[in-house]
This record gives sequence, structure tokens and C-alpha cells, in this order.
Amino acid sequence: MPSFNALRRFFAVVLAVGACISFATISYAQENAKGTAKNVILFIGDGDGFNSELLGTYYHTGKEWGEVYQSFPVFISSSTFCVHKHSNGSVEWDPVAEPEKNLGYSPKEFWKSPDGANWRVTNTETTDSAASSTALNCGYKTVGGYVGKDMNGNDVENFAEKNIKAGRSAGMVSTNQISHATPAGGSAHNINRNNYAEIGKEQIEKSQLSVLIGSGHPEYNNGVKIEKSADELNYNFVGGRETWENVKKNDGFKGWSFIDARSDFAALAAATPDSGKELPNRLLGIVRTTGDVMPIDGDVDDPEAMIKRFSKTTVEETPSLSEMTLAALNVLSQNKNGFYVLIEGGSIDHANHGNNADQSCLEHTGFAKAVEAAVEWVEKYSSWDETLLIVTSDHETGQIWGDGTFVDEDNNGRFSSKKDTFEGFEKIEKTKKGVVPAVQYLSTGHTNSLVPFWAKGAGADCYKEFVRGNDKKAAKFWKYSGDFIFNSDVYNIMSAASGIK
Repeated sequence: MPSFNALRRFFAVVLAVGACISFATISYAQENAKGTAKNVILFIGDGDGFNSELLGTYYHTGKEWGEVYQSFPVFISSSTFCVHKHSNGSVEWDPVAEPEKNLGYSPKEFWKSPDGANWRVTNTETTDSAASSTALNCGYKTVGGYVGKDMNGNDVENFAEKNIKAGRSAGMVSTNQISHATPAGGSAHNINRNNYAEIGKEQIEKSQLSVLIGSGHPEYNNGVKIEKSADELNYNFVGGRETWENVKKNDGFKGWSFIDARSDFAALAAATPDSGKELPNRLLGIVRTTGDVMPIDGDVDDPEAMIKRFSKTTVEETPSLSEMTLAALNVLSQNKNGFYVLIEGGSIDHANHGNNADQSCLEHTGFAKAVEAAVEWVEKYSSWDETLLIVTSDHETGQIWGDGTFVDEDNNGRFSSKKDTFEGFEKIEKTKKGVVPAVQYLSTGHTNSLVPFWAKGAGADCYKEFVRGNDKKAAKFWKYSGDFIFNSDVYNIMSAASGIK
């Protein structure tokens, strides 16, 4: 970790905006943007830390760092902490004036004990997805629960809005509801991430997105029709009943072309730029499920296993994240000026909250396959000279480690610092492809652990301007450089690479 004096010198390049500090205003990003990336693709594995990545990768490939994107030329990490709101309602985050109160990750503290994963100082705390997505998409560290707002509650322009203003297209894709925290952080503005109806209404009726894909369907769950009257259905995730009924008419409400059947997602996924097929100008895709989109392609070798796990109806009616991704890329690429798209594997987080390693592997496999599909799309229909592809996470969930990290004294499968014996952080042992590794979870919540960051393509080397520190033990443990940025610097990198300010 750099000295505080070194940090002071580094942060001297940061410009204050009112009482809020925006790392999007780093002089390099503003004055020396290379601007070579016409297209920017940001993949977010929600809740997907280093060991969650290894857990899923061993299951999917049987190799250490065996996914396609894990061999990208840029492999560093990101620190995800957010701003703490004090009990009196005040907020402060100023690393220039008092770095000792404002740095939310300490390598020294992290590796001491399990408590180090949630180490915090006066003005920082462990993030949620809303604050982290806002940081990723807007370049601002903010308060937990805030969507598209700075720490003082003011609206901040997101990267999608800036792309649209520059004449490019933008889209959001998620395996969660369209108005859930991560896609919301990239496309809406709200003081409370749980105001789903308000967020959905803004996304559908006010945003200028060209693609919006996710779940939250009022009438279906896991592909099965919900047997309730229209008055009893939950319309919150899609902007409320009036908005949903306007969308459902499919008559071009706000310029959207609406789809919800898997066959329609598959057709658009196949409508590649060289196919000559007609594509909608704006695509609103609501998968036929109220909750999470099931990872129907999550099994490594046996598609029939997913039918046994989720039911035939669910598999037949649910698009894979790969299909959703390709549909989005095909629609967005109609804009010759370029595009930005956020693609989230949102349910890795939910699996890890539940300490469910099996489900985490399935979710990760579906996510990794979607990244692989995007890589193939770039190489066939674009190029690495004009496209930047990033794979990262908004935060770690579950504090996953290898088997033997603690002795489960009370034999309940969960770690308790008071009842169980911590033995030391153990690595996850490699398994054969299709075999779920043995792991132990130290938490059911989010942590401040570093998360991986991979990048390839136009402007990927911009990351060098934003390195905040180095964790030497992490470097040795996970076999990478150990360098880390802040999650707000992901925005900086995308801005510098694309020239979108």
C-alpha cells in the first residue's frame, strides 16, 4: 500500500465537485483520453470475488483461471467499498484531506483474520450493489442504496447517458429484474434502490436506452403462468401496472419493441450483423420470470440435468444469458457510432448469500459462457482495435475460502467467530471439470474483499493511470500483479478508453 504522502500526491489530481469527490475527473481521463474504443462491453458478476471465480472456473473448466476472459492481457483487482452515512445523516469522503479516514481497503488488515474482510474506517463501509454500480457507471463513490446519485443525493450522469449524448447507443442486460440495483445504477437515478416501480418507470419511459433486458415479469415465474387476477399481480419491477400495460400492447410504446418469449430472444441472438435480418431500434426484453433468470446452461456437459433441476417448462421458456447478450449486441451494433452495454450475471450473488456452492457454480458457468459468446462476437463482427471488453464484479459475497479454513465446532455449516476455530485462509483445491470444489463460507453477506478485473481491447492499458495500491499477499495467493483500482475507476478506464467524458 502506498504511503499516505504518496496517496496525497496521487489524489491531488482529483477535482472536488461541491462536497463530493469524483474520480471521473482525474486529469488523465479528461485531457488525455485515447478515445480508441468505439464499443465498450462491461460484464459484472454480482457477488463474484476471487474465490467465487475460482470455484466456478474449476467446475466449468477443471483448470485454474481456465475461462477465456481469464487470459485477457489486463488482470488486476478492484476495491469496492462505499461511503458511510453517519448516524446524524452526514457524509464525508475526502482521501486528499484525511486518507486515514477514507480508505476502505487495507491489505494488512484484510489478511489478519476473517474480520479483515469488513474492515472499515470512519467514512467508509462495505458496499451494496447499488452504490457499487453507481461507482462503476458514474465514477463516484457513494452511499449504500443510492442509485445514480452522489453521496449528497444529487443526480450524476451515468456512462450510458454520456454515450447516448455522444451519438452512441447504450443498453442494460441482467439475470435479475431490470430495476434491480446493478442495471438501475447504470440507467436510473433514485435515492433508494428499493423504489423498483419508480426505477422501472424511469428506465422504460424516460431513459434513451436502446436495449433493456432482464426479469421482473408480473405474469410468469420461471416460465410458468401465475394464476392470479390482474389486480393481484406484482408490477413493481416493470414500472407499475400502467407502464406494464402500455408495454404489453407491443405497439411501440416509447419506441420499444417488446419481447418475452425465449424463441424471440433466440431469434434476435441469431440475427447477427451479417444475417441481413431486420432488428428493432429499441429492444425491451422481459424474461418470463418474476425473480432470477435461471442458469439453464449452467451444467457443464449435460443439458438434461438442468431440466431435472429446474423443470422442462423453465428451461424451454428461459433464455440463457448468452442469448440475452447476443441479442443485445446485435441490436446495439446497428449504431455505427458505437455503443456501451452493461451485462450482469446477477445471481452469483444470491447463490453466495445462501452459501450454496452448487448454485454458484451453475450461475458462474452461465455467466462465463455469456462472456465467451461476447468474445466470439467481437472477434467476428467487430475487433479488439475498436472494442473494449471488461469483466469484473461489484463486490464479493460470502467470503469463500478453501476447505479447512475453519473448524466447524458446532457442526452447523456456518462460521461463527465465537464458536468455531479459524485455521487460516486456505486455497480452493482444483477439481475435475463438472465437480464442485469443497469450499467454506465465512459470511452470508457482502465483504470489502478485492474483486478481480480483467480487460482486453481498445484502451485496456488505460488502467495503469488509476492504480491505487498493491496487495502483495493477494498477488501471491491468486497469481496476479496484486495491483488494485477503486470500482469508481472502472468508469475512468471506460471514459479514457472511449473518449466519452
